[in-house]
Amino acid sequence: PFDAMNTSRNKTVRGSALLELALVGTFIAIPLTLGTMTVGMTLARTLRVYHVNRSAGHMFARGVDFSQPTGRALLVRMANGLNITDSGGTGVIMLSEIDCTNTGQAVCSRRLVIGNAGVRGSAFASPTHIDSSGIVDYTHDPSATATAFLKLMTMSPGDVAYVVETYVSSADYDWAGFLTGNGTYTYGVF
Repeated sequence: PFDAMNTSRNKTVRGSALLELALVGTFIAIPLTLGTMTVGMTLARTLRVYHVNRSAGHMFARGVDFSQPTGRALLVRMANGLNITDSGGTGVIMLSEIDCTNTGQAVCSRRLVIGNAGVRGSAFASPTHIDSSGIVDYTHDPSATATAFLKLMTMSPGDVAYVVETYVSSADYDWAGFLTGNGTYTYGVF
């Protein structure tokens, strides 16, 4: 027998399933897809930041002069795609030479900054008396003291460590407005 009531009820059920699928797609699948894309792109950027930081550290420790335009241009080229320019952009590379004085105090004796210095400061020292070649007058600059570095690594008088810190903002991946202030930071000691 044919039941007209069951036929109309089946059409309603099928319409409800389509509505549920649309709601699931809108509130679960789309945010999940966007979140996966954001995590993937951030991971790719993080790997690039680590690579640039490590390469810059090796070159700095081996004597490449990043105070000269050719050395700075080399770093900017290596950081291609990270929006780091010679004195701007949304990232920064800080190269520091940390020396241990005769009194056992760690000081930043040389500091070079490539990129936007205002994006992030150093985690180890913030010298203010720096000449054009990056030499820090640490005898007259109390902010050149690198006490935080001694918590990371012990040093004896006369020891020298080369530290490279790199930070790149990830604000361009903040599609929904939830990731403000995010970025990738890494450091290396050579």
